[in-house]
Amino acid sequence: MDPTTLAAIYAVLAAFGLVVTDTYVNQNTMYLDTTVAESVKEQGYEKYVVDGIFISEVKKITKTPTLIAAPTIQSSKTKPISVALAEFANLEGALGAMQSLMGIVPPKMVTSVIVEDPTKRVQVVQNGPDGRVAEYVVAESETLKLVLTGYDPKSGYFDIQMSAHSKDDDFDHLIRDAAFQAVLKLDPYLALLYDLNGRAKNNEDVDPSRVMIDKEINDLPGSLTHDHRALLENLRGIMGLLDNDVATARADFQKSIESDPKLSVGYLNLAFLDVHEDRYEEALKILEKVIYPTYWPMTNNRTLLASAYTIKGVAETELERFKAAEQSFRHAAWLNPNSSEVYVYWSRMLKKSARPTEADQKMIKAKENSKYFENYPETALLYFWLTEEGNQPLARRTKL
Repeated sequence: MDPTTLAAIYAVLAAFGLVVTDTYVNQNTMYLDTTVAESVKEQGYEKYVVDGIFISEVKKITKTPTLIAAPTIQSSKTKPISVALAEFANLEGALGAMQSLMGIVPPKMVTSVIVEDPTKRVQVVQNGPDGRVAEYVVAESETLKLVLTGYDPKSGYFDIQMSAHSKDDDFDHLIRDAAFQAVLKLDPYLALLYDLNGRAKNNEDVDPSRVMIDKEINDLPGSLTHDHRALLENLRGIMGLLDNDVATARADFQKSIESDPKLSVGYLNLAFLDVHEDRYEEALKILEKVIYPTYWPMTNNRTLLASAYTIKGVAETELERFKAAEQSFRHAAWLNPNSSEVYVYWSRMLKKSARPTEADQKMIKAKENSKYFENYPETALLYFWLTEEGNQPLARRTKL
């Protein structure tokens, strides 16, 4: 194709703002195109290293186990069309100039992100302290800075900065921070879920997660119902359970279903607390909202439905309705054959009903299924063990 024609195409792209937001080849994809300063290369951070660290961290964040949200971004090394056109037509300079005119910082290290909403874009930029990119050199007294700049149609242009105070600081950490901040901006729920889960797994203080979640909630519209706010309030409830603050957890789970009356995990988590506090009839009433009528349940996620029937079976066990409990556990196992928790609680029920041999068989099955075990930081049943005594603190779930 004639470069003149390409230049005309590129001009059209620019006229529609597609240079700044890149051209949308596919939705749900993060496009990465990185250039690295020579001073950074000298520290071992070639382009492929930066790409690898950034993509690896984004993938780790977006693969956080979740039953109620799908990631809106994923990474790819596919080059955006606008960049490819610019390179082919020798218009890289024009690209930089138009980006600058449109409010984008002249880049050294650029990561273009396109998400499910194809009008979002983010850049990761490394700049010299004086703004003269070509002459930048990292020295002991200088600051190595990563700047995330981009555009989100809901909030407009944004700019997030992270820095290290010398060339000896951990540049890997800066890149990973950049990846987290990019996901936090473009898919905040998944980033916050990842952060909370990581802190809980490492037995760290979850207060930093609480601060970020509260900020996200406060920035949301004050409408009576809001599905995103409901997810975050549910996460706050999980944090309450991590702190063994059941009263606060209950209040947050209640808020979550008020913000979104269709949020199945909110009801499941309230029912979990009712069983934990020996309010079995109340738990059964709440669970009815999730699992009945069976031909049109609140959720079609088999793992969540299995959780509902498992909690139901535990409540029925404590009420000594052993026949009903066995039916609930059997249905839960049918819905989620790889579950370990179903067989643990089923085994408890069989022991209570004086069937020790069958109880041992169910526990063997539970241990076999523990190879499939995975924590889900949104669902109390899949994150904590239900205690047999209501006055006992909750214990985090681990493999058997």
